[in-house]
Amino acid sequence: MADARTAGGTVPKTPTHNATVDSMSELKSTPFAVGSATISEHISTVGVDVNDIRPWIGRDVESYRECHVDEMLQELLFRCVDRSKPLPDKPTLLADCFKAVLPICNEGQDARTIKKHLGDMWMPLNSVASKREDDMYKPFVQASNLALDKLSGLDAPGLVRSKDDVDDDKILFHRNDPKNIIQKHQGATSTRKPDVVIVSRAGAKKVWKQSGQASKDELASEKPSKPFKWTDVRSTVEFKHKKIRTGLSTPACGLTQRRLTMSLKRRTALATSSLQTTETQGRSNQSLAPNNKKRGSDQPPEDRSTKKLKVDNDEKGPPKEPLKIHPVLHNGLYAAELFAAHVARQSVITYIVEDDMIYLWYFDRQDAIQCSGINFVQDLPRFMVLLLAMQRMPYAEWGYNRLFEIVDESSGEVRVDIGEVDLTFDLKSDKRVTHFGLRGRATTVFPVESKALSALMPTLPHHNPHNPTSELVAKLYWPEEERESEAEILQKVYDIAKKDTEGKVKYHVPEMVWSHKFEDTSTANIRTALGLKDAERGRRILYIIVFKKLDPITDLSEDEFLSAWWQIILCHYALWENHVHHRDVSPSNLMVYKTSDGRYIGVLNDFDLSSTRETPSGQERTGTVPFMAIDLLTKNAIEGKVQHLFQHDAESFLWVFAWVCLRYEGGRLLRKGRPLDEWLKFDAIQCHDKKTGFLTTHRHDMTPSQSHKKNWDIAQFCLDVLGSYYSLRPLLRPKLEDHVIFKTWLEDHIHNPERLSPRLLDVCM
Repeated sequence: MADARTAGGTVPKTPTHNATVDSMSELKSTPFAVGSATISEHISTVGVDVNDIRPWIGRDVESYRECHVDEMLQELLFRCVDRSKPLPDKPTLLADCFKAVLPICNEGQDARTIKKHLGDMWMPLNSVASKREDDMYKPFVQASNLALDKLSGLDAPGLVRSKDDVDDDKILFHRNDPKNIIQKHQGATSTRKPDVVIVSRAGAKKVWKQSGQASKDELASEKPSKPFKWTDVRSTVEFKHKKIRTGLSTPACGLTQRRLTMSLKRRTALATSSLQTTETQGRSNQSLAPNNKKRGSDQPPEDRSTKKLKVDNDEKGPPKEPLKIHPVLHNGLYAAELFAAHVARQSVITYIVEDDMIYLWYFDRQDAIQCSGINFVQDLPRFMVLLLAMQRMPYAEWGYNRLFEIVDESSGEVRVDIGEVDLTFDLKSDKRVTHFGLRGRATTVFPVESKALSALMPTLPHHNPHNPTSELVAKLYWPEEERESEAEILQKVYDIAKKDTEGKVKYHVPEMVWSHKFEDTSTANIRTALGLKDAERGRRILYIIVFKKLDPITDLSEDEFLSAWWQIILCHYALWENHVHHRDVSPSNLMVYKTSDGRYIGVLNDFDLSSTRETPSGQERTGTVPFMAIDLLTKNAIEGKVQHLFQHDAESFLWVFAWVCLRYEGGRLLRKGRPLDEWLKFDAIQCHDKKTGFLTTHRHDMTPSQSHKKNWDIAQFCLDVLGSYYSLRPLLRPKLEDHVIFKTWLEDHIHNPERLSPRLLDVCM
């Protein structure tokens, strides 16, 4: 049985690192980077719209690595090997598969038909008059499905055999455009329209008019009668063609690999820029030496020709809605939908077709990997090997975690046994917290039932008898593997709580019941297999932690909110003095529970980005942009040159206070007219400017909700002190001790019987 006395929290929000730093030893904190992880876990908590995440997804795809397509083909083929036989080495496996597909590429009428279809994709595009991208869909789908049909009878050396022709799990390419695929994310709705999807026959049957048509694969090249569901989509193919064609792409040295590159501008939400290509050289039996340098950062990159995804960062407002979204950004959005459709999905593979080239993109929670392209007209055997790998790949190798697959879609229940621990998840619960994005921890929180853990809970040494609930929640997430785990940090928190005689920590931290690490899920595995540089750096791994259920502090108003908020501040400060630094204060991490006598008790939650004396730095910069201290929203801080101090967390508490007062009414997020929405769309530098303006001027013109009117007056006193601090030039700002910050920024304005009754100020149980 996994250790039943280790595991805490709800939803983290910090993006992964994508800045290149020459010397980590010179840094005062881990460098900061911004991607979809910054806001994608706040859809229900702070009111993020799904479309707000689009520019952040763009920043995720900026930070890609590069890989020669042959290296990826070797890895994908190895996932298809027959494990009952001696395992072949990967280069030999690839070479054998090249030889095996040659007859299908060169012999018979079917080979000529496949070539004709692929040729038809670009021939109509030779003229200026033809600009319709959807002319490419039908011939591509027809060629790919005919090739899959011929490959099904191929005895490929070392690989498992293809499924039977009548097997509903066999894959096929299917046109999707112009149908929309709709998906819910914590009440928000996303609508996407991928050009072509890869599905099983079972999935294809669901969109055909009549069940009798199920065996007619030719229908896959036509528009579907009904919309697909993301849960049925294995992968997507996005198309792009140039406005004017002058013929086939010219390969270097007879080879067809090249990289897909582009210039992206945030002013149009990474959407209206041009797509460029550069040739790379290699041969089918050689590996291209890739440039494994990670791309991009939240701030403007240096002007270097090697930057593939260049971002302009000079706009003063939030990203504008694009006139046309770039296919690479579309591709990233589709990958995010595929991740969201399946709990704990480990990876996603998607494709972009530009004229006669196809590019494979591999996504996981660490970053994206783009492969050099394949010219499927001039290098049909290599494209055929790619199709062969898709066809023979077992379901789980598409990146699915079979342990968390829903068996009965109507109930949404998933039953899992891990060692002696039984878990029953409700994946369709209204109380779930899901994730929409690419990189980062990708936290999801679900209600869970467990006989074993329910029996264990009262026996835990850190059991909290004042929280009467018997309900449990499970947190699944992808932390950085090199960091101290949340379970280990919480154990130190519990050790501090044992010595707490004032009641500031005990009963104000989450009650962890059990945790488990899925050892075989490290994102370093694929990077090591591909021979990428620094494969271990920033690696992530899947964890599950089970806690006693808590409620968000945003459910509370007036004195109840203020009391719980103050209790959490006291807990946070006590832990900071004992060298447990939380460093990620946000509304999602401030929780409460209700005692049997009706009191609300504040809980400081989510310690997976906290630091202790023994915590390795990792690659993540802590904090959620709208709630981060202004001093941390600077270029130096983003580059890791600013030490994270207690005053930064103290300031975050004030930003949370103001945020709730202005955006929540009676425990509910305002639907319309919410101030500060734009903070969710800005990058760090822009948010710095907006928050400075708010602090000095704009807050005086804002009206709080009726249920937080009294609290807003207190918040204004606190913000006055903060405003005075930031009114000084940086060099003139005093270096304040932690106890001075605590007293002058917080305690003097809160711990006052005239503002909060002694009963509500009392933190002792």
